[in-house]
Amino acid sequence: MNLTYPIKKAAVIATASVFAVCSYAQDDAADEKPAEENSGAAVVKAADKFFYPLIRCREVRGTVQVLKPRTADWVDAEEGRYYPLGSIVRVTGDGKVPAQTVFEFGDKSSLVAGDGVEFSTKEIKIGDLKRTLVLRKGRVDLKLPLQLKEGFFSVEAPNFKCESLAGESRFDYSSADDGDEVVVRCVTGSMALSGSHFKFPRLVAANQLRITTTGKGLFSLIKGESGDCKAQLDQGLVAERNFDTGDLVEKAKTLDFTLSPQCVIKIFRAKSKVGGRTVVSMMTFGSTGDMKNRIAFAEGRSNVNSGELVVSTKVAEADKAAKSNSADEETETVEVKPAEEKKSEAPKKEEKKEEDDFI
Repeated sequence: MNLTYPIKKAAVIATASVFAVCSYAQDDAADEKPAEENSGAAVVKAADKFFYPLIRCREVRGTVQVLKPRTADWVDAEEGRYYPLGSIVRVTGDGKVPAQTVFEFGDKSSLVAGDGVEFSTKEIKIGDLKRTLVLRKGRVDLKLPLQLKEGFFSVEAPNFKCESLAGESRFDYSSADDGDEVVVRCVTGSMALSGSHFKFPRLVAANQLRITTTGKGLFSLIKGESGDCKAQLDQGLVAERNFDTGDLVEKAKTLDFTLSPQCVIKIFRAKSKVGGRTVVSMMTFGSTGDMKNRIAFAEGRSNVNSGELVVSTKVAEADKAAKSNSADEETETVEVKPAEEKKSEAPKKEEKKEEDDFI
């Protein structure tokens, strides 16, 4: 029996199927099921993933438009349709009905955006499991699985980045010509937040902070609004001597600071005219406005580092108390001397009187 024709036919069908699956994964017109469900190998991988290979529009209210990668025209978003990563989404309303859209990254990963919101996703390489949301304008509510693996999802903007998100979170973002402002709230779960010269290793439920950046990155203001969260602030390089070799070794040093409601971190940056290095001046303030820490350093230069200049009211009070005690001691000494003089003079007067009586 001749099996050549069936084998050739099977090979052609298999090749066509693989080509169709690859085309489907890249095709922005896929509107029923993600490409993974049409590929046997991809289905196996999907069991270990939390996300679709594309993003899916689940709900449209008002006007929701999508700009796909490498295209120039905006198209209306359609419910149930999948769009490639790298697309930009914007939501606008007519003023009568509040606009809103819901996009899904996976079965249990979704994003809710209201009127005036604009966001995008970042393109990835084939096989990359990570997803990144890029904030552009407005409020975004994000819902992710609490058991999401560390490093799988991140949120970015020009002046900060949130990583290892899990659970629910909210971002209110606005941008201007010289900077931006964001209010980050961790509703449930946790996340890590970082920016130039600062880092919050772990934000948890009810933590909320506001980050304002102006001067094209030359000034940052971080203010605590809800909950206590630990910040790690850069202190530049410091030179430490190795006791075994006697050599000086430069190490990066950080300052731990607890950002509570109404506490503030101010970071000033400037470019050195000589060498072009960034020079940083940083101050922290308590909830009552009193300065807690002051730092100044040049990036990459351990010999240009002021170290921590602590301004403490407790030290001032201690000095004041010490001065008060020393003043009291001096007063007591002064009071004793006249008393001694009077005692020594009294017997002399009595002796003189006795002499007068004798005479």
